[in-house]
Amino acid sequence: MLVTIAIILSASLTLADEPSQSESQHNPQTGELYGHVVDKATHQPLPGVSVLVEGSRLGASTDIDGKFRIERVPVGSHNLRFMMIGYETLIKSNVVANPGRETRVEAELREVVLEMEAIRVRASFFEKARDAVVTTRTMDFEEIRQDPGSSEDIQRVMQALPSVVSGSDQMNEIIVRGGIPGENLFLLDTIEIPNPNHFGQQGTGGGPISMINTHFVREVNFMAGAFPAKYGDKVSSVMDIALREGCRKRMEGSFDLGMAGAGGLFEGPLAGGKGSYLLSARKSFLDLIIASWGLTAVPRYYNLQGKVVYDLNDNNKLLINAICGNDRITIEHEEEEDATGYVAEEENVRARSHQYAGGVTLRSLWSKGFSDLTISRALNYWDTFVYDASGDPYYTNKSTEVENTAKFDGVFQFSKAHELSAGVSYKQVHADHNMWAEADTLFVWDVADPDSFHLDTVKDTLKTYEDWEDNEEVHSGKMAAYAQYKWRPGSRITVNLGLRYDRFAYTGHAHVGPRVGLSYALTPNTTLNAAYGDHYQSPDYVELTAHPKNETLDYKRTRQTVFGLEHLFREDTKGTIEVYYKKYSGVPIPRSWTTPDPFDSFQGELLNEGKGDAQGIEFFLQRKMSGNFQGTLSYSYSRSRAFDLRFGEYYNWDYDYRHVFTAISSYRWKLMQRKWYQRLKEKRLYKIFAWIIPLADETVVSFRWRYLGGRPYTEPNYHREWHTWITEADQKMNTQRYPVYHRLDIRLDRRFMFGGWNMVTYLDIQNVYNRDNIWGVQYKENGKTEDVLQFRGFPIGGLAIEF
Repeated sequence: MLVTIAIILSASLTLADEPSQSESQHNPQTGELYGHVVDKATHQPLPGVSVLVEGSRLGASTDIDGKFRIERVPVGSHNLRFMMIGYETLIKSNVVANPGRETRVEAELREVVLEMEAIRVRASFFEKARDAVVTTRTMDFEEIRQDPGSSEDIQRVMQALPSVVSGSDQMNEIIVRGGIPGENLFLLDTIEIPNPNHFGQQGTGGGPISMINTHFVREVNFMAGAFPAKYGDKVSSVMDIALREGCRKRMEGSFDLGMAGAGGLFEGPLAGGKGSYLLSARKSFLDLIIASWGLTAVPRYYNLQGKVVYDLNDNNKLLINAICGNDRITIEHEEEEDATGYVAEEENVRARSHQYAGGVTLRSLWSKGFSDLTISRALNYWDTFVYDASGDPYYTNKSTEVENTAKFDGVFQFSKAHELSAGVSYKQVHADHNMWAEADTLFVWDVADPDSFHLDTVKDTLKTYEDWEDNEEVHSGKMAAYAQYKWRPGSRITVNLGLRYDRFAYTGHAHVGPRVGLSYALTPNTTLNAAYGDHYQSPDYVELTAHPKNETLDYKRTRQTVFGLEHLFREDTKGTIEVYYKKYSGVPIPRSWTTPDPFDSFQGELLNEGKGDAQGIEFFLQRKMSGNFQGTLSYSYSRSRAFDLRFGEYYNWDYDYRHVFTAISSYRWKLMQRKWYQRLKEKRLYKIFAWIIPLADETVVSFRWRYLGGRPYTEPNYHREWHTWITEADQKMNTQRYPVYHRLDIRLDRRFMFGGWNMVTYLDIQNVYNRDNIWGVQYKENGKTEDVLQFRGFPIGGLAIEF
């Protein structure tokens, strides 16, 4: 891949000696910035907003429709300042003007409540999710793209936040404040997506590779606790992803090549500028490279994504979104004999899956508010076949899960001090599960020679398990409704009061959960925040069908209390401190966890008897890219526990890392206007060797160092006479910890500007010092163990060409 990038870059520099006459006439060394500015609460367009390109004399004012356009902007990265009387000044960083292209910028300004006494309306680079009071982070496309170690994966970027811990390096699952996989809500332009990843597993929200094209992303709002009543049926966090619109003036495109595959993106106007489209496709190519090395365990996948926007009139527009992916992999092991003559029985896997989500949203503006009416559909299909060396199956799974959703969300602002938002939704659910696991028998073995495992012989039967089948369907519906009242009695205080109702007809359970948020400005730069949330999450569909008694499983519940203090040190630097307490109850757990017998199974039966809690303190300091430097420091200390029903006491939960620390820093060099660099670019040797020189029109060097305390685990005991490992009846859970985790990632981004197009190349080196971070231990039948390692050091290269 790196060789391919070198060839493309050298050829581009060599062929770019002289711009064509048409390119010169259009001044390819400038770009255009245009966009739309609206009120954050009502989405009404804001006329008369001053939009300034910082560090220059360029700027514009929004027209009656809230639109603006700034022409002849020097190519490169800029900061845009949005100012209007009665609104907080917003500064957007990392806005890139590309040669001969348009860059769309969306801005939402927050209105201030003016009092009789004089107040200072502060300016800030930091945006906050609507109605969220605590634990919220907002990121834009450039922040996601340049994040080291994340491979431009949104979920991996969020793992650097203090409230988030990760699973293994191989998965991008988001685990928040003592939670477990599958507790994060994903929204893509109001459309709910069960799992936006390739090779995702049932009931989880993660996978090794994201399907979402980051070049579609306008901004991401992540909420990690006590989130507003609008969001439900998840108990830990929300990731609300807003996608940008396509260009409405001309057709544009890009091509990208990276670890996630090769792909292209095209965008352009519809109906003479009344609408726009965005279309992308990406396909993996590792199978083409690795197949020549004789390896077969290679993931193969592709994904498609599209967005269409059409203005019906000044107050109504249609948004059409769709995303789909297809995955397949085959993992086959070769039998290996150890020094004693033992040959392990390895499991081979053939996995196929596909998934899609799509929908239509009618967005309407009213005189004092707005509404979204959305109809969507999401489908996930899995086909898994696990077999032995002779082809006989151990486990099979052919399952389909479909959700058809209709929902309405509306906001009405009675005045600056009073605002009401409400919504209803109905989700039609269809799940068809066809799973099977073969019967199993545990034997008592006669140990003939302690040093020769393969000579052991069976002398009795210890335990037999019947084969397990899940051939059930779920046809039902979920209903939800919420209302939230926001009161702003003055410039200092904001109060949010919310209530949410959820019901799942299949189980017959329904719950009402209150949400409360309070924000008090101690000074114009310092704010005290507090929030409480009562959250419910229905059982996963695969849990409901795993056993006949699971049909009446109830929702699990978390009650979250958060207190926080945030301070704006300067326009580009903000720090937050938060303390939280999160209590779990009604968590579905295997019935076998409630008895001391290590051989109990109960064939998939679950009980709503799990409970636990998590508490901690989090620090987060961030500086935005106001000049040429940006960085974040985050630290959290937490303790998460689960309740052991065997002994009636708490134990450390699986993701109780205790200490989590992350440092991220980036520095940018803008060399385009430097005369010495312009002379260097004309040199033939530079054009040939530019791919190995860390210089470009814009260069960004970033690093990320992350530390996690040791993860708890339960070390089983090996019984040679049974050829198995077990957790003893009187053994306490998670009393050991794996070694601490830490790794350093470094990333180099280079942007080259050409006549009418530009190219971005990157080199991302993960786990620079090649540390062996242990995720787990593989316990083998012969009593041996082997550490399961996370990613070791390896480089990832990629490029994107925009035209």
